[in-house]
Amino acid sequence: MTSHHPSLLPIEFEIGIAEIDLQHKRLYSLLERLRNVTDKHFGYAVNAILAELDLETRIHFAVEESLMRLLSFSETDAHVSEHRHLTDQLKIFSQRAQDHDISDGLSNFIQLWLIDHIDKHDRELVAYFLSKGVDPVAAPKDN
Repeated sequence: MTSHHPSLLPIEFEIGIAEIDLQHKRLYSLLERLRNVTDKHFGYAVNAILAELDLETRIHFAVEESLMRLLSFSETDAHVSEHRHLTDQLKIFSQRAQDHDISDGLSNFIQLWLIDHIDKHDRELVAYFLSKGVDPVAAPKDN
């Protein structure tokens, strides 16, 4: 994994829980890197970024899903289902990348992540997590 610093997540996508926002920033950074190499037709870099995106996605979803289960969030199944949908989309996207055919779907894929998932689905977690005592500023320290 690279030591690439996460891009700034557009403020409208921050949900207010530092750990989750940090993970979203990592995902956003990877998606922006993916857009950049795709726009420049750097096909050799696409697979490496998609592999990193897959790893970060699995980590992020595991964290969110663990918190939802530990805190008995009533909409856990629906949220996990949304995660599975995004995971399936990432697999399809990765398969298409093998054929160098991803540029046309990249904007829609990024929109699924940033607008549909973070803004619609993750925001519903915030009030619930906070009501259960999740520390909104707890996040890993930079090394």
